[in-house]
Amino acid sequence: MPSTTRGRPLRVAVGRGDWHEEFAAALDARIREGASIQYDIIDIDAHDWQARIAPYDLIIWRGRWTFMGPSMSTHYKEKIYFLEQILGKVVMPGYASVWHWESKVAQSYLFKAMDVPTPQTVATTDYADGQRCLREASLPIVAKLSHGASSANVRLLASRTAAERWLDSVFFTQAWKHHIESHRGRLSQGATALPHGWFWRKVWQKLVRGEYHGVAYWQEFLADNPADLRVTVIGDSHAIGFWRHNRPNDFRASGSGLLDYETAVPARVVEYCISLNRGLGFDSMAYDVLFRGDEFVIVEMSFGYVDKAVFDAPGHYIQCDDGRLHYEAGHLMPQELWVDWALRKADMVRHGGPASGAEDVSG
Repeated sequence: MPSTTRGRPLRVAVGRGDWHEEFAAALDARIREGASIQYDIIDIDAHDWQARIAPYDLIIWRGRWTFMGPSMSTHYKEKIYFLEQILGKVVMPGYASVWHWESKVAQSYLFKAMDVPTPQTVATTDYADGQRCLREASLPIVAKLSHGASSANVRLLASRTAAERWLDSVFFTQAWKHHIESHRGRLSQGATALPHGWFWRKVWQKLVRGEYHGVAYWQEFLADNPADLRVTVIGDSHAIGFWRHNRPNDFRASGSGLLDYETAVPARVVEYCISLNRGLGFDSMAYDVLFRGDEFVIVEMSFGYVDKAVFDAPGHYIQCDDGRLHYEAGHLMPQELWVDWALRKADMVRHGGPASGAEDVSG
C-alpha cells in the first residue's frame, strides 16, 4: 500500500458522483490502518475542475451514472483522457478502461484485434456493406445499438424481412442519399421514396434538424443459454462471478434481476477474464459470458456495474502470484477493491513501473 509521495502523504481526489461516499469510507479505513493519505471529495463536473484537481496525485472517479447516456459518457471519457494523458494524473479508472464504454462497436474492434473469443459479430457504418453482410448472415441475429445497458436497445431478428427493415432504418440517411442520386427530379424523389420505411425517419430528422449517421451492429444468436455468466474483475487479481438467468420467455439476461450465486462458476472463465484485465490494462471490468457448447465467448463488457450484485456474492476469487486461483468466502463491496487497486496503481507509477503489463490474451 502506498504511503507517501516524495516524502509527503499521497493526495487523493475522490470525484463527486456515484460511489464517492463508499470510496471515502474505504480510504478512511486505509488511513486507520496507517496509510499516509490525504483525500478530498472534488466536483470534477464543475467549470473550474482543472484548477480543483491540480494538487492531487491520484483521482478516483466513477462519474454520475444517473445522468450517463452516450452524450455524457463522451464528456466523462474526455476528462479521463485529459487527466491521465495531459495532466499526468493516476486515474481510477484509467482511459484504457473507459474509452470503449457505451460503444459495443469500439469493443468489437478490441476483441477482434486481441483474438478474444466472441460471438460472430458485424459492426459497420456503410449501408451497402451492411446489406452484403446481412445476406451472408445466418438468422436469427441479435441486433443492438452501440450504447445501452440492461438489455436496452437489444432485439432478436428472426426473419430476413425484419432484419432488412431494421438495417434500412439504421441507414436511412445513406438510403436517402442513394435514392436522390438515382432520381433526378424532386417530384420523382419524393413520390418514389414514400413507400420506404426509411423515408419517414429522414423526414423526422429534417424536422428536428438532427444529425445522424447509422451504425449497424449485430451478433450471432447463441441458443441454449438460459443464463449468462457475469464475471467482474477489479485490478489484476480479484474477481467476482455469478449467473444471471434470462427473463421469462426472453433470450436476454442482462437487467433481469434473476441472479444466481449458487451455481458453480467455471474457474477457466474467471482466469481468462483476469488475464484480459492484465493484458489490456483494465482497472475494473464486468464481462458478460455465454457458451457455444463447451466453449465460452465474451459478449460484451463494461467498467460500470451495480455494486449490490457484487456485494451479494458469497465470496470472491484471487489469482495468486503462482497462478493459482484462490476462493475467499465473505461479502465485499467493490469500492474497497477499487480503492486498494488505485492505491497500488499509484504506488507502481510512483516507483516508475507500469500499473499493469501487456500480455497475450488470445483465446
